[in-house]
Amino acid sequence: MISFSTDGFKLLVRTRGGVAAMLVAAVLCAFFTYVDLEPEITPDFFFASDSEIYHTNKRVTDVFPSQQQILLNISAERGLDDKGYIGKIDDLTQSLLGLDGITEVQSVTRGPSSLKTARENPLWRRILIGNNEESSFIIAFVDTNDFSALVYDVEDLAAAAEEPSWFKVRISGLPYVVEQIRRNLTADMKSFTLGAIGLSAIVLLLVFRSLAVVAGALIACISAAMLTLAVQSIMGISIGVLTANLGTIIFVLTLTHVIFLVSNWVQSEKDNTEERLAATVRHTFKASFWAGITTLLGFVSLIFVEAKPLNELGIGGTIGAAAALLCAYLIFPAFLGLSKVKPSNASKRLASLLPRRGLGVKIIVGAALLGAIVIGGTGFMRLNTDPSLLAYFDEDTPLHKGLYYVDENGGSNPLLLVVRRKAAQKLDNEESYKALWQLQKALDSHEAVGSVISLPVIMAEGDSHWLGGLLPWDWLLDILSKPEFGSVAKSFVTPDRTHALFMLRMREGERERTRLEIMEDIQKIPSGHDFELTITGGTYYLQGELASAVASSMTVGVIMLLIIFGCVAYGVSRNLRVTAALVVCAGVISAIVLGTLGVFGIPVDIISSPAINICLGLIVDDMIHLTVTARRYVEAGKGSSMTERAVWRAALDSQSWPAVISTLAIMIGFSVFALSDFPPSRRFGLEIAYGAGLAVFLALVVFPFLAQGRVRK
Repeated sequence: MISFSTDGFKLLVRTRGGVAAMLVAAVLCAFFTYVDLEPEITPDFFFASDSEIYHTNKRVTDVFPSQQQILLNISAERGLDDKGYIGKIDDLTQSLLGLDGITEVQSVTRGPSSLKTARENPLWRRILIGNNEESSFIIAFVDTNDFSALVYDVEDLAAAAEEPSWFKVRISGLPYVVEQIRRNLTADMKSFTLGAIGLSAIVLLLVFRSLAVVAGALIACISAAMLTLAVQSIMGISIGVLTANLGTIIFVLTLTHVIFLVSNWVQSEKDNTEERLAATVRHTFKASFWAGITTLLGFVSLIFVEAKPLNELGIGGTIGAAAALLCAYLIFPAFLGLSKVKPSNASKRLASLLPRRGLGVKIIVGAALLGAIVIGGTGFMRLNTDPSLLAYFDEDTPLHKGLYYVDENGGSNPLLLVVRRKAAQKLDNEESYKALWQLQKALDSHEAVGSVISLPVIMAEGDSHWLGGLLPWDWLLDILSKPEFGSVAKSFVTPDRTHALFMLRMREGERERTRLEIMEDIQKIPSGHDFELTITGGTYYLQGELASAVASSMTVGVIMLLIIFGCVAYGVSRNLRVTAALVVCAGVISAIVLGTLGVFGIPVDIISSPAINICLGLIVDDMIHLTVTARRYVEAGKGSSMTERAVWRAALDSQSWPAVISTLAIMIGFSVFALSDFPPSRRFGLEIAYGAGLAVFLALVVFPFLAQGRVRK
């Protein structure tokens, strides 16, 4: 068992002012020197560069070089033949060509020789003409990582060209979607993170009625968040799709330590300020240390997940768990020693409403266990961890409607398939050409596929020229591989002419199955047409694997956390019954929270998925504080004259109200995300608020009931 030296805490208390000032100054210096608060989100954020999935996708892009695309769909209310429509398409096409970061633009006025060619040619019709000729596409090929500036320019051009009554422009493509996610995360990080901090401060002020406590809590919590982001930046990890909310998460982790410090300070019986503070810090740190260990190990488990966002959150969270403990105990005590806390009686009365004994507790315990079985069992199998890209935006917004329209007219998410003939024949002859066409048609007919671009479609474009019809297939391929023809063939066939690429634009709207399930269907198609699939890639593939990694981390991860929590619980209590009670309660909240998401069909996207880890951390924190306090009564010699129930009742009397207050602050703070325009942020905040409410109830009612065993010295 780890020993916590009394002398060390006394030294910390004596030097608390200087230590706090130096740490805050160092954190501010590091933060403003190294941290860039603009999230960096690019289409390759899915997996770490050392993962097998990343390398599989890279094998495709290395052999078949391609560029990201921004898709502009323009409605043709007057028909495609309207001269005004064609003129505006040409103007917009030429304007897009002049933008930095765009290398090529294709439309009905650039690429095909005429609108008639675009209608009749297999290639151009697939990529440029919308369903029933109600619209046409402009495809801009992107060669830059600065999506933000480029998307703003494209939006400006589209807005200037648009005539709402007959020339409506809808934008899609992965660079555009990624930029919209980045903007929403940036806005939420600035607005709602500040809102969460502000509301938490109001709760603290109303409960403790001490400006010193509120100021100290804010400085300690914000310092912990800033320190985490600074260390992360120094390590070369920029703010990403998950770590955008990391500052708020660390603020919450630090706040729980702070509130328990204040509670134990209020309940201390010592008169001397320094002795009282030293005793408070020493007692609270013991529980905070073990709670911090459980949180830290929970984040460590994410470091080994292949998905890059989860990997980065694991690293950042591990840093943050240590920073939360450091700042709570090196910064906040300097303010606590200056405070005159007068806790509101309402806060204690709120905690006293929790049932402690009798039939009511038994009913609640039974209901919690039954709810975990029914809700968890029903909902967990229906959990949607692979939502559509469209689920990241509200259905009633123009953005969602535009993305959906583009998706329905030819698909929006690329899936890349590399195939070869089963007998390894070359693909530059008429026999292979016909076989490729059959495969093209088979892939094109799949319900999840919007459109398919491949070698036979490219060859058909070349063959449509009068000279192309006279040339052998291998000669025609040679011509289409030359720079003067854009080296277009090189993007769809290898130099040895044995492997070909099929580029599928997949539909995201109204998808009811996971991407991996759909890909499993599609990957079987080549074998029925004398081809074998050699590599699968593209962002559709990466997102499918990412969703699988999220699902795996939420199942395997929760199981690992329960094991870790059990080990820590036994280390703290040295009691198997207490350990079992803690694991059961953590398992119950996991089942109820995740089951609820499944029952109500709430998507578990990559941004909201860490909410369950935070809920587990909250419930374990409360239970560890209770257990450590119960052991304190026993170790102080009071346990000899107290029954088992009395020991836990005494622990509840001192620890339940800070647990309730910290939970209330967290619930109110995270509920502000419900006002976000970004659905993943809303889900993230509300899931934490829901889970936190369940967590405190389980920790203060169910856990003590199940843990009614003697806490040994």
